[in-house]
Amino acid sequence: MQILFSTSEIQELKDCQELFEDMKVDDVEVTCFQIIDDLIHKNNIYQQADILYAYEQFEIAVELLKEIEWFDSSRLEHILPKVKKLLIFQNEVKRC
Repeated sequence: MQILFSTSEIQELKDCQELFEDMKVDDVEVTCFQIIDDLIHKNNIYQQADILYAYEQFEIAVELLKEIEWFDSSRLEHILPKVKKLLIFQNEVKRC
């Protein structure tokens, strides 16, 4: 299964990665954007638990960004289904 991300979608994810850089929630670093970027670029170096955690963390990040008045989360919401497919597919591959 190939999930294609446009250049602007990849840039949006990179921008969010920078926004969340060095951020921690409950003493856990926000890594979902880095994991997603690595998976898009075929760097499959993550364990199943990391992929599942990235999926959960990404959904929370999108919800947080929706609540920030100055941040336009519409593009991120648009690519949310692609990211979910990517992470679910990677998780299924790791289970096999």
